[in-house]
Amino acid sequence: MAGELTQLAYDEARAALREQDATLTSVRNRATGLLGAAAVATSFSTTVGLLNVDPARGGVLPTWAGWVLLFSVALIGVGVMVVLWPAPDWNFGPSARKLLDSVGAETDVVMQAATRAMIAGMASNDRRLERRMTAYRASVVVLMAQLVLLVLAMIQAQG
Repeated sequence: MAGELTQLAYDEARAALREQDATLTSVRNRATGLLGAAAVATSFSTTVGLLNVDPARGGVLPTWAGWVLLFSVALIGVGVMVVLWPAPDWNFGPSARKLLDSVGAETDVVMQAATRAMIAGMASNDRRLERRMTAYRASVVVLMAQLVLLVLAMIQAQG
């Protein structure tokens, strides 16, 4: 019975580490898309003439808006960089070396130690993942503010 519970805890810890890795991959993919969206929003606005910089063609983008847009793209870039930065201390599972070093020990004891190590790894991964999620959320807020700013700048330029 104790062996079955140890196996269950081990399997659940492995599954949780896999889920954390999948979540990290998902956040990284979304962050890459976010940076693309910020770049597209800015370049599309200038390419199709939504943001005019030629006074001969009518109202121009206010200088302050240009600087704020540049700053917002830079902030989004920093946020995305935080998300995409490698995680060298990320925990994926039990150490194969430690498992091999335990050859000859009772299997249940080794599995309990490996499970405890994975639980500690899950906590460590969770802290790293939360920082990346916070950076992603902040970047989304900056992107939304950037879009609002684009609309306000266009209204002021037409005004």
